[in-house]
Formats: sequence, structure tokens, C-alpha cells
Amino acid sequence: MDPTAAAPEALGYEAARARVLEAARPLPEEEEPLDRVRGRALRRAVIAEQALPPFRNSSMDGAAVHSPDLAGAATDAPVELPVAGTVAAGDPPGGALAPGTCAWNTTGAPVPEGADAVVPVEDIVALDGAVPGRPGGRVRFFTGAAPGQNVRAAGADIRVGEVALEAGRDLSAHDIALLAALGIAHVPVGPRPRVAVIATGDELLSPNEPARPGALRDSNSPLLCALLEECGARVVSSERIGDDPGLVVAGIERALEAADVVITMGGVSAGAFDPVKLGAVRIPGIRLWRVAMKPGRPQAFGAPRGRLFFGLPGNPGSVACVFEALVRPALRRLQGFSDLDRPRLRVRSGRVVESRLGRTDFVRVVLAWRDGAWWAEEAGAQVSGHLTPQSRAHALLIVPEGTARLAPGDEADTLLLRLPGTA
Repeated sequence: MDPTAAAPEALGYEAARARVLEAARPLPEEEEPLDRVRGRALRRAVIAEQALPPFRNSSMDGAAVHSPDLAGAATDAPVELPVAGTVAAGDPPGGALAPGTCAWNTTGAPVPEGADAVVPVEDIVALDGAVPGRPGGRVRFFTGAAPGQNVRAAGADIRVGEVALEAGRDLSAHDIALLAALGIAHVPVGPRPRVAVIATGDELLSPNEPARPGALRDSNSPLLCALLEECGARVVSSERIGDDPGLVVAGIERALEAADVVITMGGVSAGAFDPVKLGAVRIPGIRLWRVAMKPGRPQAFGAPRGRLFFGLPGNPGSVACVFEALVRPALRRLQGFSDLDRPRLRVRSGRVVESRLGRTDFVRVVLAWRDGAWWAEEAGAQVSGHLTPQSRAHALLIVPEGTARLAPGDEADTLLLRLPGTA
């Protein structure tokens, strides 16, 4: 093997991100029924082909009236009108309401042509056996009615031809309700990328294996699998492979046949026995990187055979931060989302944060609201092998490469993982 082939390429975080996103091209869209699209990326804008509401309707149970007929109505001078009929929810629009009459109107029912207001049932008194559901009798009104009162106009929510949902949207339960109301039963969405996960290391144990001297339980695999599922990916395999470069290469080759994205953890550092560093470069299209970011400097990346490959460091803090900074945006782009990162929140630093010019730092922080602003404090020692700071963190505070130091009170951006008080 060419001794220079494994020499890592040094690049800044923004350059690494640009390379990753350039390689992450959206996967072909697929049509899915409404019950399978929550959290998926909408791939084409939805244009309303019908108005919402589709017809003028009542916003409450009451009596539809011509508002001029109730001019001057008061507690001591009520107005009485004969009941011409009833329009219930589900009924087709009936004939026009003659002036000087009223009609029972239920919530959601079409408001009769000519009527311009609905008086709530609790504000009227039925006389002479007037009963909703049949014509006859009279109704007494004690207040006037303004034009448009309790009437929902056709198209008040959305008009025909309007954009109901933009392409790239992360579809919510409320979006699904809107799609259903518009009569859209199948939706063009991005597929869930298939991801294969490989943890490397002779020292790794599964959580249910008994402890043994020199061994560590594999916390990275469940961490990464959970993060992948959370961002819409589908984990098709998760395996552990020892520190044998040949076995690691074989595992990566198998994974490239079955998945859209392959992620290894561990084995990319400067160690003499790091199997990804020694083996992955045998696969055309994969390069070793040294990214100017902390944590997560040693990495590997490539797009072999049109797939994406990420070689992450082995420390859990590095796995989590590189995932948020580089892997998650790529997975979101594969699906077709417009927003690739977690929400950004502007905060103030609670303490001095030291960095280094030319390097982008991701600091695990907890957040607190005080004095009209969000303040960030380190969630614990920023040791990439520690798990508790990541578990406690509400956000990753970003110290950009042009900043060597944040003083107390300095503002900075964060990638928001969760708000305080949420699980």
C-alpha cells in the first residue's frame, strides 16, 4: 500500500461540512400514506386545490339571521323572528334565507345564502315550540348582530392556489391534519436513509455482558442508533468488530452493499493499531481527515460507490458532537429537509471559555434563563470520554474558528438539544 495513502488531510470544520453536504445528495422521493409521514421531509410543495373552509359555515350552534333584522334588539326590546328551517352539519347548502326570518344553524353547517350572522343559541329564547331540527315557531333575540358574526368565510383559512406547505418541511401532526383537510391521502416524502453502524475495538462489551478486566461496555452503539432514529434514519445493522483491519474492511464492504450510509466508531486516531485508519483507506473514495474541531478531530469520510461513509472517533463525546455537526446535517439532506441542523439559540456565556484560533469548539452546556437572556454553563468537564456532560447538556455551544476566548457575558450560538425541564 502507498505509505502516503493513509496520510490524513487537514481541513477546517466549515470546509469539512461543505464537503460532506456536497456529497449528501437527496435520495429519490417516495409516496407514503398520511399515517406514515410524520417527521418526514416533504419533497414537493403542496398547493391548495380547494379552499378551507370549502364553504361559508357557522362557528357555533345558533340561529342564522340577516343582521339588519336585529337592529335595535335589546334586553328590554327583544326582536322576534319566525324559524324558517334548520341547516345541520353535513347538510348541503339550502335555499336563501328570506329577510325577516331565521334558521337554526349548527356548528360547521353551511350558513344559508342571504344570512350574514349567527347568534349563539345561549343568547336567544325559543318560543311557540321552536325546536332545532324542524321549521316552525319563533325565536326571540335580545342583542343585535354584526355582519360576519360567528360566520367562517369560505377560504378564510387558505384559498385555492395558495401554497399550503413548502417543500423541505419537517411534517408535523398539524401538517398532516392540513393535508387531510385538503383531500391529500398520499404525500411525496424523502425516504428514511438506511444506516449501518460498526463499533470497533477488542475491548468492547455489550451492556448485558459481565465485566472483565480491561474491557469497556459499548455505549456508542446505542447512542448512535438512538440519534439516527431520532433524525429519521433507519438502522439496518449494528455490529461490533475487533481491532483487525481486514475484518473492519470486510465489515465496511458488507455495509456498503446494504446501506445508504455507513458509520464506524473508533480506530481513526494516531494509534499504531487503529483498524479504520489502517483498513478503510483501502476502499476507493475514503480519506482520513484531521478536522480543526474539538471534540472530534480525527475522522474519515468518503462517498464510495455513491454511499456516504463516516469514520468517527471512539470517545462518546466525540461521537455525539461530530454527529450533530456533520452527520446529522448530511442525513437530513439525504431526506430532503430544508433545515439541516438542530434549532440555534443565541446565549450568553456564563464563564470564560478558552478555545484556539483556527479551531471550532463544541462545548456541552446547560442553559438557564435569567435577566432576560439564556445563559450557558459547561455541563461538566469537557473530556470527550465522559458521558455525563452529554447526558446533562441542553445544547452545544459553538466557539467559531475566529474566536480564541469567550468572556463571561459574551454572546454565542448553540445547537439546541433540548430545553431545560424537558426529558
